[in-house]
Amino acid sequence: MALSEIQESHKNFVADIQFIPNGVKVDRRNPTMGKTEHFVSVSEDGKVCIWDARSVDKNEIKEREKAGKKNSWRPFSPAIQLTRPDGSGDFGLSRILFHPNQTTTTFYAGSDEGDLILVDWTVQKAAKPGAHSEEHKQENQLIKKIYDSERNYRPVLALERSPFYEDMLMTVHDFHFCLWMTNKDYDTPIYRSAYTFGSYNTCGAFSPTRPGVIFITKTSGIDIWDFADQSNRPSTQLNFTSPTTYFKFQQPPADPAVAKGRAQLMAYGDENLGTLYLLEVHSNMR
Repeated sequence: MALSEIQESHKNFVADIQFIPNGVKVDRRNPTMGKTEHFVSVSEDGKVCIWDARSVDKNEIKEREKAGKKNSWRPFSPAIQLTRPDGSGDFGLSRILFHPNQTTTTFYAGSDEGDLILVDWTVQKAAKPGAHSEEHKQENQLIKKIYDSERNYRPVLALERSPFYEDMLMTVHDFHFCLWMTNKDYDTPIYRSAYTFGSYNTCGAFSPTRPGVIFITKTSGIDIWDFADQSNRPSTQLNFTSPTTYFKFQQPPADPAVAKGRAQLMAYGDENLGTLYLLEVHSNMR
């Protein structure tokens, strides 16, 4: 239907895309009337692009194609360029996260070097990087907080929010994962897992039905952490022959009566063949 204009988009691969919750007022001149119409894309080039899906009109695209004109899709507003506070380069992002009920113009993000940051994209328009410290100061006002204790020069692989504790976030790194409390003035995680040996992590998520259970996928399978059992190592390990690249839980019904007795499914993809699998979570883990 539509292809973004390369010159107006990212200089590097798109690392993550997330829709902005409908409670956030992105376009005050032309509000979305409670509908989810805008989304954010991020990349390791440090750009944050906001896109308006309403600008994609099927009839208009067909008319332009008949007339031999090029269809160009540009961001809703000029891209926001993030740079590191010390001026050492772009602040590339690998994962972003919104709260489904938020009304503020903020989001948490995991960087391409392992940081966890809080960004407010409306504080002040970003300036182009330059030699003057004032320019960097103006640009970095967009970054409200930086948690850099886990900076390891490798990208954050997953950034998730607990479905039971809205102030608890999880970042997944190559060989460990961390739990963070955002409602407290902590600069370090409240929990840091033991290292993964023999393989490296690829993704992770909280269980949608049990508060103390976390699933971490890795190149050799899945580690299931049950904090009600132990916190020094996984309670269960599932071994796969093909590396798992990404996975997602099927969200349970909101009505507990409907959810009771229903199978909990998770979908995951493998790296070798690009196959999508559906796995039913064992009753002990849901």
